Amino acid sequence: MFENKEFLNLLFIVPVIAVFLFYCFYRKKKNIVKFADFEMLNQISKLNIGVYKLKIILIVLSLIFIIIALAKPQYGAKTTLVSKKAATIVIVMDVSKSMLAEDLNPNRLEVSKQVLSNLIAGFNGNKIGIVVFAGTAFWKCPITLDVFSANNFLKSISVDDMPLGGTKIAKALDLALNGTSDIPEGAKAIILVTDGEDDDSGLHVLIEKAKKHKTKIYTIGIGDPEGARIPIKDQQGYTDFLKDENGNIVITKLDENTLQYIADETGGEYINLSENKDSIFKILQIAHSLDKAKDEASREVQREEKYQIFLFIAFILFCFAVYLPVFKEGKND
Repeated sequence: MFENKEFLNLLFIVPVIAVFLFYCFYRKKKNIVKFADFEMLNQISKLNIGVYKLKIILIVLSLIFIIIALAKPQYGAKTTLVSKKAATIVIVMDVSKSMLAEDLNPNRLEVSKQVLSNLIAGFNGNKIGIVVFAGTAFWKCPITLDVFSANNFLKSISVDDMPLGGTKIAKALDLALNGTSDIPEGAKAIILVTDGEDDDSGLHVLIEKAKKHKTKIYTIGIGDPEGARIPIKDQQGYTDFLKDENGNIVITKLDENTLQYIADETGGEYINLSENKDSIFKILQIAHSLDKAKDEASREVQREEKYQIFLFIAFILFCFAVYLPVFKEGKND
């Protein structure tokens, strides 16, 4: 197998180069024949046409082996023990129906996913986990070093993920805190993304738990403090708005006080995403400042690179091509 397979595409241009070199040779030969018989000129000049052709072939072969070397061929495998260090960041994301409010275009949920997707890409080298919540909470993406997989899980998040309505921030934070309880202080952080509306009175208990676990919670508020309606589409595609049990249209507002309280009490920071989407990259700076906790050693299979052999062959062929004499030895009679 090859580590850089894309370089193998260069092999398609090798025949073009070979044809060009032989074309130049025969073009020069044709021009010479205009002035004298080629065989006679060959004898007089002692030019070895066969060797000249061989030089072209050696140069082409050398180019082929260089391209193969660039592709880094790998053979065999060896198992090594690898100990990695990484910080752990858990994103706790609100997927309640209030996240469908369109005070941000297209809605709160989609804007959150777009911004967090860019943020996760910058977390490379750290562990990422994603918890989603509404009336209940669960791990959408278990804690992993695979940033690409975490991003795919993020993009698939939907309000349809949750079987229960409501907003239980405390349940989601409890899940995240339990999942990071064994990680040392300073090597972990929780990022809470929500409009802040909460119908659970147990939030203060979870804040005390975060303090006990020495886990900072960074809160990202999304939405308009003035409030917005929650659009609901029926089966025919007609849009209505979510109503309460009395038939009144529900207005969802960004609760900045709650989010500021959570951040202040746990030593984190509150960011209003609605005011400035770029401000979320403060979190990226915070993530890079986290300590790296050492994991238990894990076994990794590594393939051995063998490009040196192909590079050596290419060098030998090129040397032959350069130093191979094209003129016959001896003097004319």
